Amino acid sequence: MKKFLICLMVLFLAVTAVAFAGRTEIDNAIKAYEDVVVEAERIANLPLVNSNDITALEDKAKNAVSLIDNVKEEVEFTIEDAKRSAELNGRFNKAMVIVITQKLLKH
Repeated sequence: MKKFLICLMVLFLAVTAVAFAGRTEIDNAIKAYEDVVVEAERIANLPLVNSNDITALEDKAKNAVSLIDNVKEEVEFTIEDAKRSAELNGRFNKAMVIVITQKLLKH
């Protein structure tokens, strides 16, 4: 009976670890996208945009894309994740409109 309880506990911990691993990957992907958004907002607030700024944004975006690709089919994605992602999309679009129309087109 003691071995059964230990095996049951190990199984529970393994399943819990897998569930939280998926959750962590989603959180990391959303955080990486948020980093891209923050970088885009930073660039949007600069008086002039240079190639180093765009390169920094591209690097963060490449990192985010690889993490997002890993969780595209994740079943742990929640309504809160979707809301957070939608809010980030809005912020990113707003920043990029500023960068493209007010900064890059002036060059």
